[in-house]
Amino acid sequence: MICTYRIHERAAGDRRPGNAGITLLEIMIAGLVGAIILIAAFTMYLTSMETWDLSGARLALQRNGDRAVKQMTFEIRHGDTVVVGADSTSIAVTRTESGTTTTLATFALSGDQVVNDHGTVLANGVTDLRFSSSNGVKVWISMTLADDMGTTALPYDDQRVQINSVAVCRNEPIP
Repeated sequence: MICTYRIHERAAGDRRPGNAGITLLEIMIAGLVGAIILIAAFTMYLTSMETWDLSGARLALQRNGDRAVKQMTFEIRHGDTVVVGADSTSIAVTRTESGTTTTLATFALSGDQVVNDHGTVLANGVTDLRFSSSNGVKVWISMTLADDMGTTALPYDDQRVQINSVAVCRNEPIP
């Protein structure tokens, strides 16, 4: 108990006039450092939100194109041959049963949309669609999608996605 008292007594008697508290300059420096940290955190937040928006736009394009390609490959699997249009932007899927050939489905690029023979829009924002087949059975599909390319309002958000796929006619039964 006596040792403890003497330590406190020495510490209390060792005070110098300049060590009584913090100065205005120290408060200002601490505030400046705090402000710099807050500005850096806010800047990182804004950057991550822009990245989130851009990746969301790219994901929407990817899903839009994937849905269209899945529909086309589904129809192609049920056919036994395909006929690619002269401009390579259209295709007809045919099936022969009992000597009669019928067209199961057609797909074509119309403006910036991929449409089927019923006029249903499978994908929007398509800038390029190419079909190719060397044997009428195996089909290569290449589709490029873009959102608001070249708009001056938000030039940094232009997104482009290319989807490539291969489909094979298997003459599968139609469900």
